[in-house]
Amino acid sequence: MAITAITSVQEFDEKVLGAKGLAIVDFWAGWCEPCTVMRPEIEDVAERLKGQVEFFSVNAEDKNLRGILLKEDVDGIPSLVFFRDGKIPLWAIKQQICLSL
Repeated sequence: MAITAITSVQEFDEKVLGAKGLAIVDFWAGWCEPCTVMRPEIEDVAERLKGQVEFFSVNAEDKNLRGILLKEDVDGIPSLVFFRDGKIPLWAIKQQICLSL
């Protein structure tokens, strides 16, 4: 599969924050209907962009991963968060600020 499931905060730090290039993280939960509707589409895009973009998923229900959601300021799901070279791009930060106003 083209999407890597993150199972620990340490793995997130190593694989996502340590990634070179573009990485996309899907924050989801099993009870979230929009998450289950989006999942096949995300898998399709991940397969088509394999080798160009790294895709990861974080289960928001996993209590061991809550630190990631807090650190990355994910307060709703589904959420797709884009990272370039381990950092959230400036355009995404600007968009978050505009949406919160």
